Amino acid sequence: MMHYLDSAESLNNQIRQLRELLEFETPGRTKIPADIIEYVPYDNRITINAGENKGIKPNLPVISGPGLLGIVSTVDKTTSQVLLITSTSVKIGGLVIGSPNVPGIVQGQSMRRLVMDITVSDEVVTGAAVMTTGYSQFIPRGIRIGTIIESYRDEDSGVRRAIILPAATIGVSKEVVVLK
Repeated sequence: MMHYLDSAESLNNQIRQLRELLEFETPGRTKIPADIIEYVPYDNRITINAGENKGIKPNLPVISGPGLLGIVSTVDKTTSQVLLITSTSVKIGGLVIGSPNVPGIVQGQSMRRLVMDITVSDEVVTGAAVMTTGYSQFIPRGIRIGTIIESYRDEDSGVRRAIILPAATIGVSKEVVVLK
């Protein structure tokens, strides 16, 4: 009985994520559905089954139900490589939603952790949502990045640093959307 309940809960979570994915509104952007067909953990990279044949280009955002999963890095005819936002080589503009909103740069730190450097003196609150800033030609404003789980002032660099739990993680869903 317990195995059935665990399976039902897992399926309900997948349905919820697919609904969130389908209801994601981004004016002026086309949603291209794709499946994750390969995951390379040591590279923080996935392969999706959409490429040039579907209009995919480098630097486009890849979203799973809960939020931003990664950025397209390379494209061939039928597949694309996506660097996960947890990769240390990915840097994106982030905006802590609060009063006031606080901008910064988000970078991967580990598989379940992002770090955001904030150069303004504003405090950020644990539990606050972090969204994309939209200060990019490719990544629109308002895509959920994650939630702040810790904040501190780094005395060595003089910046405030926030630790973020990513909204989207690999393994939760096989389906993604590329925003073109």
